Amino acid sequence: MAEAAMEQKLIDSLTKGTNQWVLREDLKNVPQLWNNFFRILSANNKAKLADIALTENEKQTIKTQIIQPTFYRAAEFMSGANGQVRFHLKRDDSTLPDADLLILDNSNISGGSSVYEVVHQVEVPKGMALDQDRRFDVTLLINGLPMIHIELKAPQQPYMKAFNQINKYISEGKFTDIFCFVEMFVVTNGTSTRYISAGGQLNPKFLTSWVDEQNKLVDNYLDFSREVLSIPAAHHMIADYTVLDSEAKNIILLRPYQIHAIEAIFKASRERQSGFIWHTTGSGKTLTSYKVARNLLQLPSIQKTIFLIDRKDLDAQTTGAFQTYANNDTISVKETKNSYDLADQLVDGNRTVVVTTRQKLKTIFKRIEENPGLSKKYEKLKSLNLAFIVDECHRTVTPTQKRELDKFFNRQPLWYGFTGTPIFDENARAENGKDARTTEQLYGPILHEYTIKDALRDKAVLGFKTDNLGDSKEEKADEADTHGLDQVYLSDQHMRAVVEKILYLAYRKQGLINGHRYSAIFTTSSIKQAQRYYSLFKDVIEQGGVPKRIKEVAPDFPRIAVTYSISENDDDSEVDQEAMKHSMADYNAMFHTNYSMAELGSYNRNVNDRLARKKKPYQAPHQQLDIVIVVDRLLTGFDSPNLSTLYVDRRPMNPQNIIQAFSRTNRIYDSGKAWGQIVTFQYPEAFSEAIDDALRLYSHGGSNDVLAPTWKVARKRYVKARKTFDKYLQPDSLQSIENAPKKDRKQFVKDFQELDKHTAAIQTYDELDNQSELPEEEQLNMPEISEEKMDELRGTYENVLESLKKDPPIDDDESEINDDYELESFHIKEINERYIVALIQAYVPDEDNQSSEMNQDDVNEINGYINDLGKKNEKLADIMRSLWKKIQDDPERYRGQQVDQILESMVDDESQKLMKDFANQYQLKYDNFKYVMAHYNPESDKQQQGMLDLLDKMSYNRFKSFNPNSETSNMLKWKKHVKAEIKEYFTDKIQPLIDRSN
Repeated sequence: MAEAAMEQKLIDSLTKGTNQWVLREDLKNVPQLWNNFFRILSANNKAKLADIALTENEKQTIKTQIIQPTFYRAAEFMSGANGQVRFHLKRDDSTLPDADLLILDNSNISGGSSVYEVVHQVEVPKGMALDQDRRFDVTLLINGLPMIHIELKAPQQPYMKAFNQINKYISEGKFTDIFCFVEMFVVTNGTSTRYISAGGQLNPKFLTSWVDEQNKLVDNYLDFSREVLSIPAAHHMIADYTVLDSEAKNIILLRPYQIHAIEAIFKASRERQSGFIWHTTGSGKTLTSYKVARNLLQLPSIQKTIFLIDRKDLDAQTTGAFQTYANNDTISVKETKNSYDLADQLVDGNRTVVVTTRQKLKTIFKRIEENPGLSKKYEKLKSLNLAFIVDECHRTVTPTQKRELDKFFNRQPLWYGFTGTPIFDENARAENGKDARTTEQLYGPILHEYTIKDALRDKAVLGFKTDNLGDSKEEKADEADTHGLDQVYLSDQHMRAVVEKILYLAYRKQGLINGHRYSAIFTTSSIKQAQRYYSLFKDVIEQGGVPKRIKEVAPDFPRIAVTYSISENDDDSEVDQEAMKHSMADYNAMFHTNYSMAELGSYNRNVNDRLARKKKPYQAPHQQLDIVIVVDRLLTGFDSPNLSTLYVDRRPMNPQNIIQAFSRTNRIYDSGKAWGQIVTFQYPEAFSEAIDDALRLYSHGGSNDVLAPTWKVARKRYVKARKTFDKYLQPDSLQSIENAPKKDRKQFVKDFQELDKHTAAIQTYDELDNQSELPEEEQLNMPEISEEKMDELRGTYENVLESLKKDPPIDDDESEINDDYELESFHIKEINERYIVALIQAYVPDEDNQSSEMNQDDVNEINGYINDLGKKNEKLADIMRSLWKKIQDDPERYRGQQVDQILESMVDDESQKLMKDFANQYQLKYDNFKYVMAHYNPESDKQQQGMLDLLDKMSYNRFKSFNPNSETSNMLKWKKHVKAEIKEYFTDKIQPLIDRSN
């Protein structure tokens, strides 16, 4: 089916039947879209405008002030207040009152003032001199503003082509002006459909497929259209299921399972039914629970929603996350400083979300019980209609505690639990009279579930790669002898071996092999052991124990900290505090901070931030931690997508704690992070069995789909791919393949991609580093392909791939190659324009004063990256170097600006200067020359577009009048000379500014 036919079917699906989308064939360019927006705005605000039409100047004022420089800023504007987006207009006619204009009413979806329209093939003009006009496939307008954009490809092409096309349009600045309001992109080839939130640089890792309430995939584009893009679903997605992360300045579109869970709880709450949500750890429960807390306040019967957690550090973390989401929302999130503050907030009459701990609630009840005189003051508290949302509900509230809470309030609260690891019959609590023993008995039925298998299928989380190493000197030890083995595991010999092993493994586990530097958590069994490990790490590092291969790529690796909670009543508290003072002094020296034991809570939060790397000040590499040693802190609830590895030197945990701890590592991050890496150093057989049991319990089956393949399986797959590919390693085979028939070239591309995929897979296995220690049948026993040969193969692959792209299919049945495949085994951190721009952006202050502290190491690092870029694209590197110098000299000058947009403008200025110089030299019409440069194809043997108009007689005569002594004695010679000069000029001067993919 052709794209045009697909497009028509999609439009029919959106506009026929009960749908409220209206096709607007008359809207085909940006000015027409603006006219349509102002028509709707005027119609919705007749009274406010006193029936006096907007003047052209007023329209320009509105337009100028609502257009935003980024998708995030536009979405921030469109979040409005109390569900309404308004614009305060001072009329040109001073006798008219100011008009508070309603742009969008999200509180009145599919009714009232809401207008839903579909446009297609809208022409978006070029923004830069060397740019081209583009046509957008399908765009959905709400009240005249583009909110959802859809790009389609034919079924025989991968949907990634549509994704890459959107990314290209973004980089060209096409999603500006009225298109800055787009919040959701959809890409499809008809049979596979994905969506993603709008952003400056889209990461394919976050493309999301839709699933229904039973987690069944909805992939066909027309089915997706009915479920997601129909009215009111599409408007709800924008209004109710979009969250703005004010910390990262990102738009977040909820995933389908989050939406289904929110709707399930909302339905249950209207029926006064409690229950719990089972969503696998790492799938975004905090975000889901935030939206639940917010939505429940829409019910008149609920006066407060209380988000209940069980640890003080999670109190601050969760409040921070909620407040980040709520900054642009219609609700208020309140942190509770103490139990008195909590009591005041609960009875203040405001409809807010309160984040607190169960300990603070318990303190209030105890105070009332011990002082009956207080009960009158708190009578209002007992009469509240509440909804409790419980994080990590498998452990936060015990049956006894819940019973006490229910008994305290005059009307039993609603309870909604969230957990990735519910308590089932298989791991039920110990029997205690009539107390609930499972999560379902405590909270009520499962309202929605989304297991780790579901999440892996949808690519919402990563699987785990586990290495249960135990102690290499105790491989055959009897694991039943726990007393004896515990002594071994506490010995200096074992602990030093663990430190050395961690430093050895980090090269692959923490991504240093591929230019990354992911973070890790190392968990031990006690505070004393954590302290000993911290000292051992210091000793081994000082003695030169960091492997050479790591020092070559990361000379300051590892940056280590230790964190734990210290009890005032602990017998060893004084010793614990003394050790903590020493490690804190090291931390202060490393990061130029000044924490003391009196600020332990602040220190712990700072450790969290440096490990998570989310906040702007900690996105600079020198401000980040590599390994944090913990006992139990951070093993639940801590979210850090760049965290790749969990090192474990303690006994196997129970099933729920295994999944919780392991899931710190399996967040989606970038293409270099393929698995959550787990390494255990105690009881290897028991740990292996415990992991299998936990995965069986929490994935509705075995562990095959959750764990990485064993070395044997990965080796077998690699060997098969390598043997298939070996024919291309013969002398002269690469030269012949570039000129081979199309069928053979396609096969080469497929074979190379298969080899690359399995090469990348085995590179994550530590067995590659100790081949001689493996049984012969587990060794690779294949000659290594040299780095030079691999580079040659990659070059041939890219040449062949490019030739196939230009070679159109002979017929519709011709098998397709994946020409959007991203090479994995070659993936090193590409020092390209986008990477450098992202680094520089961290040092530009934003509107709320956040920026990274700049030091000479950062400056040198970015200078080095720009110099590396200059080896491939000197022209672009010079422009970037100039911009970087200006930002260093005066960062305030660039406050709130986007580096990529500044750079784009500088590139455009430079390209225009170059083209004007050339046009003047040969007396060419500038506009004609600009057109030729924008459409120039240096590989084409045919006449270049616009060349006839460019090299006309009038231009030649002008040239002759300015250059009477020129060797080009006639027009034919002049044309030939100028054509040759244009080709060289384009290749040397202009192409580096256009083709900036590397």
